[in-house]
Amino acid sequence: MTTNKDKSIKEIYQLFESTSNLVLNQLDRVMKPLKEEGTEGISANRLEKLAKNERKIDENELKLDSMIVQTIVLYKPVASDLRRLFAVYRMINNLERIGDLTLKVANVIYKIQGDPFFMTVNPKLRTMLRQATKMVQSSLLSFVNKDVDLALATIKKDKELDQLNRSLLKDAIKNLNISAETSELLFITDIRSILSSIERIGDHATNIAEAAVYALSGSNIKHQDLS
Repeated sequence: MTTNKDKSIKEIYQLFESTSNLVLNQLDRVMKPLKEEGTEGISANRLEKLAKNERKIDENELKLDSMIVQTIVLYKPVASDLRRLFAVYRMINNLERIGDLTLKVANVIYKIQGDPFFMTVNPKLRTMLRQATKMVQSSLLSFVNKDVDLALATIKKDKELDQLNRSLLKDAIKNLNISAETSELLFITDIRSILSSIERIGDHATNIAEAAVYALSGSNIKHQDLS
């Protein structure tokens, strides 16, 4: 027999899954134009859709926050359910931030994609964004599939993303042979903004993976040495 508590928890998981898919779709909407030759890049129409989806993500975050608090207060779930609800609470906050950062990346790319310098960094930029997206996917899958090992592997990937960030920025500066020209300096500033945002997406994916470990094992590994 399905109780009101079971129904409430199921609704939370369904909205969480829907929001997760929406965030992943946002990342794909940004990455896809970067990897297709001959496309117009991030169009104004695509940017508008990204902004619309981001508003939906914000709405879902607020709704889930309310649903989780209400479920805990009304039904006093057992320890295992409580851990998973707390994990979802942490995850949805990180997903909302990933949504914000994805939209920020799209806005900056839209601004500079016509610059001839952009094509020199596009391949590595695409690689970095793809790796960050895989981290988000893996962190969410680790929770859904109850896979602690996948969560831990995702957390370890964060260092690789940080190294890629530093490498890409270094190459961009070297290839452009930065001078005192304002246009080149502004371009590097915009690229740094994109890289910083993608790196933070990886950080939030790590937070989601840590929350998954907590939900599945009861262990809080935040700020701990995984070795």
